Amino acid sequence: MTHTSRRAFLHGLGGAALSLPWLESLGLAAANQKPAQRAAFFYVPIGVVRRGFFPGEANGPIPKFTSDRKALGNSARIPVGVHPLTLTPTLQPLEKVKDKVTLITGMDRTFQPGTDVHAQCASCFLTSAGTFTVKQSPYPQARTLDHILAEQLGTNTPFRTLEFSSNSH
Repeated sequence: MTHTSRRAFLHGLGGAALSLPWLESLGLAAANQKPAQRAAFFYVPIGVVRRGFFPGEANGPIPKFTSDRKALGNSARIPVGVHPLTLTPTLQPLEKVKDKVTLITGMDRTFQPGTDVHAQCASCFLTSAGTFTVKQSPYPQARTLDHILAEQLGTNTPFRTLEFSSNSH
C-alpha cells in the first residue's frame, strides 16, 4: 500500500476539481436571474428626535413629555397617505437608495399594564393584533408584516426571513 501525504492528496483533489467540465446550466441561470428582493424593518426602542427624523416636523412644536398619544396634535403630523420621501438631516445618508425606502409612520400599540413595555413593543411592532386577541396573552401574537412580505419576496432565497435584535428578548 502506497502512503500518500495529506498535502499530495489535497493537491490532487484541487486538480481534479479544476478538470471538471464547466456546468453551463448553472452559469446561465445565474446570469438571467433577477436579484432577490429584500425588506428591512428597523425598530428604534428609545425613539428618535422627531424634528430631525420625520419629514415635515422640523418646524413643529416640541411637546413636553406626556403619555398622551395625541401630544403633538394634528397640525404637526403628516396627513395619512403616500407622500414623496423628503430627506431630513438624519435621513440624508439614505440619499443613494431614496427610491427604495418607504418610511412608515403612525404605527401604534396598546400598552398592557403588567408587561414589560420594551419586550411587548419589540414583539409586536409589526402586527396589528391587540392585546389578549391571540392565546389570551398580553403580548399580541399574530402574523407580522415582515413574515407576510416574506411569503412573496423570500421564495428564491435560502432564508425567507432573518430577525436580528439588540435586545435580550
